[in-house]
Amino acid sequence: DAIFYGHPITVEEVIASPMVADPLHLLEIVMPAGGGAALVVVGPELAKKLPNKPAWLLGAGEQVTHKTITYAPSLTDTAIQASASRAFSQAGVDPGQIGLASVYDCYTITVLLTLEDSGFCPKGTGGRFIEEHDLRWNGDFPVNTHGGQLSFGQPGIAGGMSHVTEAVRQIQGRAGDRQIPDLDLAFVNGNGGILSEQVSLVFGAEA
Repeated sequence: DAIFYGHPITVEEVIASPMVADPLHLLEIVMPAGGGAALVVVGPELAKKLPNKPAWLLGAGEQVTHKTITYAPSLTDTAIQASASRAFSQAGVDPGQIGLASVYDCYTITVLLTLEDSGFCPKGTGGRFIEEHDLRWNGDFPVNTHGGQLSFGQPGIAGGMSHVTEAVRQIQGRAGDRQIPDLDLAFVNGNGGILSEQVSLVFGAEA
């Protein structure tokens, strides 16, 4: 359902696209779009009776550090560190066990910050981490298998929710041609404000 589905974009095309805010080019920035998202949340007893297997919410974390960038406590460390840590701790898992990262990607740099501050790779190594892994649905580290906001589009506040709906579909085995085989755990992160508000979730195939 992604806007850019079937329209691959090369690195060269990204670099050749107009510079918007150095170092970000046009094709590194999310496309606003129309759309919506919805989830049905039920208790465990009902969830077990439904035709589709449930995606269990195993852990959640939230952190807000500032209102405007002027009051940001750090420009290199984000609130993701706290929110992700809480989510992983509550779920009783660590980043190395995650089979899908479904993370807010309003800009390409947001993905790098998220992967680093969530603990998938050390601080400052996000670029190298991306180069060393295959992020496609059938790769060794699937990221944003629905295309993310950079490909899927950002329909207002539903843009962040699309990462949740994709993680749930993947856990349920309902992602169609992009289904990750034998997926047990998915990590979702949403970003708000000026990197000031973060919410992290861990979904699992088993409660």
